[in-house]
Amino acid sequence: MKEIVYIAIPDHNIIEVWNLCRNGILKLIQTVVTDGQVQPINMIKNKNILYAGIRPNNRIIMYSIKHNGLLKKIHESSLPGSPNYIAFDFNNKFLFSCSYHFNCMSISLLNKNGIVQNPIQTIYNIKGCHAAKVNKKYNVLLLTSLQADCINLYYLTNNNQIKSTEQKVIYTQKNSGPRHISIHPNQDFVYTINELNSTIDVWNLYHEKNMVKIKKIQTINLFSSQLNKYCWASDIHITSCGRFLYAADRASNTIQLFYIRSDNNKIIFFKSYLTEEQPRAFCITWNNHYLIVTGQKSNTFTIYSISYNTGELRKLNTYNTRIGALWIKPYQLHI
Repeated sequence: MKEIVYIAIPDHNIIEVWNLCRNGILKLIQTVVTDGQVQPINMIKNKNILYAGIRPNNRIIMYSIKHNGLLKKIHESSLPGSPNYIAFDFNNKFLFSCSYHFNCMSISLLNKNGIVQNPIQTIYNIKGCHAAKVNKKYNVLLLTSLQADCINLYYLTNNNQIKSTEQKVIYTQKNSGPRHISIHPNQDFVYTINELNSTIDVWNLYHEKNMVKIKKIQTINLFSSQLNKYCWASDIHITSCGRFLYAADRASNTIQLFYIRSDNNKIIFFKSYLTEEQPRAFCITWNNHYLIVTGQKSNTFTIYSISYNTGELRKLNTYNTRIGALWIKPYQLHI
């Protein structure tokens, strides 16, 4: 297997393509000029297509991923709002595009080849719509509303639409600002990071009287001390083994490591790492070997190795990129 890392840099209208070697060394192999400010990027496993959200002429641009990881533009589709997050359902039938500034989320069908069609449904009045994730087991779409301190809940229906669940919405702490979502890989738990107070909420999904329910079981600060001067959390990811959770905070320029308890799936703070300046995004590679973080205000990004036993990070290398790196995504090539 070959692994590629893609970095979206909207300030320069480019996507950088990096080859990730076995020893953790990265090599720049392509710089793609995008037609506008490239914001979120995402991929579907085995489709070999990269989806890039572009503004101000709001649309999705699709690039084929070649056998060597290089990109070639193949199609584009319009969107009703400026994209800041892209997600898919578990059947790879829908593309969800969140628009923070337009307070909406659009739903577009994908054809059998993974090509995005024009939107078929738009959900409006989601204040500060920031991220969407689908829980496969319960067929529930979670949609964060950062400015309303809540997460909206929807079912995916058989007629290519979404509808509100019976619970409809769950609320976070006031002025917390729920931002990004990470779903446990094999348990009925969801972890959301709150931008405005740098906390993480842990949610349990379950069935009750033939209805899907979700309840909060924990709120924990990103730091061991509660005495934070300024909070600005950004991103959250869980290793595919389900043991380690990492979270980023832009105000402190740090990545935090949490342990996920095996008995109740709550999290325990373990360690904080000083990293790139204003870490807007980071990613974990498919085999849990590496964590890679970009700095929105630095012109570098850093790769860390992940300890299999403890989840601890060890800095390997730092590489030059462009100022304003916003999204970073790894992709495993099937060649």
